[in-house]
Amino acid sequence: MKSTHRGRATALELVWGVAAAALYVAAVTYNWPLPPIRILFEGEAPPLPYRWVHPPAELSPDNEPPQSGSGEIALSPGGSQSTSVVTDDGQAGVIFRFGAIAPRTGAASVQVKVVPLDPATLPRPPSGQRIDGNAYRVNATYTTGEPAVLRIPMTVVLRYPRHATALLRLTGETWTALDAHIVPGSLQIFAGTDHVGVFAAAGPAGPPPAVWVGYAVAAAAVLGAVAAIAARLLRGRRRGGRDAPA
Repeated sequence: MKSTHRGRATALELVWGVAAAALYVAAVTYNWPLPPIRILFEGEAPPLPYRWVHPPAELSPDNEPPQSGSGEIALSPGGSQSTSVVTDDGQAGVIFRFGAIAPRTGAASVQVKVVPLDPATLPRPPSGQRIDGNAYRVNATYTTGEPAVLRIPMTVVLRYPRHATALLRLTGETWTALDAHIVPGSLQIFAGTDHVGVFAAAGPAGPPPAVWVGYAVAAAAVLGAVAAIAARLLRGRRRGGRDAPA
């Protein structure tokens, strides 16, 4: 009798343990890209409030204007030195590998500027997408005045405020999607590019799904896991009862 009671207790603990794990995984899977928080127990502070050039109406009272960034990259006969230039608020930056900028006769260095822009003043993004946050213009100019020439792609890193899935580069009047990588925990997206210009993070058109949808998905996953485990344990007990000696 004690063995049967202990077995039931162990089975119940297993069910609840798996249910809790399923709930955690489901919640993280749904919510990680959306809110401006770190993953649970990651031990780092959430990102600072996003600084908008033109904030949404509900965020306007507390919004602080975004900042630009600039830097000078020394040139050698082999090209530019490896360095990065980041805006003073940390919302955008560019990374140059060694030799990324070609050398130029008479030029001792390259001046790089990263300036935030209001995306409303730019061409519309591709159909089905919306700009998430500010756009940023990246300029790189030799000290002789000519535009810098990239011979190795640079990396553009942008922070986004809500839910970005793409990093776009503006060429003329056309946005082009780059091969981007997303870091949801810090709300950042980055990609390599062989041209300077205007860049922006983008996401699906329309607002992100409501949070309650995520909870519903998580609850469904938990209930499914609990039902499957309970059915398996019940079948095991029935088989055990049939196999027990008379």
